[in-house]
Amino acid sequence: MDNVLVIGGAAGIGREIALDFAKKGHQVAVADIDRTTLNTMIQQSSVEQNLHAFDVDVSSWESVSAMARQVIEKFGHVHTLVFSAGITKRLGLEEVDWALWKKTMAINLHGLFYSIKAISPYMMARKEGSIVIIGSGSAITGSGGGIQYYASKGGAFGLMRSLVKELGSYGINVNVIAPRVIQSQMLDALYPTAESKQAIMNEIPIGRLGKPSDISELVQYVSAKQAKYIHGQILVLDGGRTYQGK
Repeated sequence: MDNVLVIGGAAGIGREIALDFAKKGHQVAVADIDRTTLNTMIQQSSVEQNLHAFDVDVSSWESVSAMARQVIEKFGHVHTLVFSAGITKRLGLEEVDWALWKKTMAINLHGLFYSIKAISPYMMARKEGSIVIIGSGSAITGSGGGIQYYASKGGAFGLMRSLVKELGSYGINVNVIAPRVIQSQMLDALYPTAESKQAIMNEIPIGRLGKPSDISELVQYVSAKQAKYIHGQILVLDGGRTYQGK
């Protein structure tokens, strides 16, 4: 079994990913800024022995690098890094102020860069590993979140592509999973009523909202050793909605 680090794993999609890995017997380091929610998640889990909590503020390089050292000290190595931290708010150009723009970039994009920069040297030393970035189909369509969110997630696409050659030569595959309309706290914030959720579901060809387990199962697949040839890809997970123009 592999050692897995899930950053942003206390709630939502990250929580599902961490729990799914743990249920399959992997040792999972779960890092989050919300230690209370993180501890509760672990304590209420049926696989508590496979989950290990770490504090991190992804907007701070010092915090991320310290967390990375602590994880390596405990586990020796990390095979899979999953970055799932992120914030969003549906706002247009005139509504977004500088403070929100900076905060979104600090968490969604700078935090991703810091996390890969902190963990990848250990993977490179072992010449193996997998990095899975939880992105968003909103960076393709420019809809569903806010202008600051689209920009940050688009930046994640570019960052991933810039690493394809450099990390691939060390046996590390890196991919983005770009979900849309997944049942989560973030979805509830964007679509707070049953009517709004039904309206968005009507645009999905397969006729349902995405589930966190849809993402966690794909994360496990692309991070497995058998999937090493999947590298440098943006995997859109949306029930077919994006490519029917919605």
